[in-house]
Amino acid sequence: MPVTYDIDKTDHLVTARYSGNVTLDEIAAMFSAYVEDPDFRTDRPHLADLSGVTGTDIGFAETYTLFSMFLRSYAQPDHHLRIAIHALDPATFGIARIFQNLAESSDAIDVELFDTPGAARNWALSRNLASTAPPQG
Repeated sequence: MPVTYDIDKTDHLVTARYSGNVTLDEIAAMFSAYVEDPDFRTDRPHLADLSGVTGTDIGFAETYTLFSMFLRSYAQPDHHLRIAIHALDPATFGIARIFQNLAESSDAIDVELFDTPGAARNWALSRNLASTAPPQG
């Protein structure tokens, strides 16, 4: 499956890995599986690793749909879901940037983009809501 997730119960981090040609239906299926997982918790930060994506049909409308799914599942007073996105190529970086722009209008989701998985993981696990993300070009 091109979209999988795992839960690091020690660090309380959810990592979603995307590989191959990724579709909205595959992402939605993974998200539904996670929400139904007995270990699901709304306070866990997320790391989305898009480095393995080789193609996608996802555009603005699909990205908005994904953002709306996250918002419905995680919107809680005084709680920010932290999503670190590791994206390397122009297509996945563009999708990630759209998601980040949508999140900027939300009080529920903080999103930062990274070019290394280590930096993404460190930010996701930090409890400081101030961005420490390096500038992306």
